[in-house]
Amino acid sequence: MRFIGLLFLSWALLAGHAMADTEKNTYGYIEKVTLVDHDLTLSAKLDTGAKSASLNATHITEIDVDGKPYLSFVVPSKEGDVVFKCEYIGNVNIKARVGETATNRLIKKSIPRPVVLMRIKIADKERLIRVNLTNRKRFIYPLLLGREAIIAFNGTIDPSLKFTLQTEKTGKK
Repeated sequence: MRFIGLLFLSWALLAGHAMADTEKNTYGYIEKVTLVDHDLTLSAKLDTGAKSASLNATHITEIDVDGKPYLSFVVPSKEGDVVFKCEYIGNVNIKARVGETATNRLIKKSIPRPVVLMRIKIADKERLIRVNLTNRKRFIYPLLLGREAIIAFNGTIDPSLKFTLQTEKTGKK
């Protein structure tokens, strides 16, 4: 009988742990997000209408690191310009928005953007996600996290909330 009790307790603990892993995290539509490689915290817009993540980056150049293609780029921030080097995994075609120019508006409806792999941290969760690089200086938020990133963080978005998470650096929301 004691064995059955221990077995039940073990099963209950395992089931609880498995359920905790599938539990959704609710984020506001704006959150503080950290780019792990340089511990740079930025405000990010979480947008279910966008598929991919997009980061404000300038001076994008292709480099070779140990025989692999990487991109070197600058992320402007309040702390100053920060240089990143991330693995280059290709391009993605993004629909041209107001203010973006395609070479020939009659022929081209999308603009290719380079995509890199970046370690992103939201609260205590860290994920390696695909991020396209573009000049977002005309946008309020330097980082946009689309559906792919929201899914990677097992998140749901409450559009009535913003800055709901505590950051490790300040302990503030």
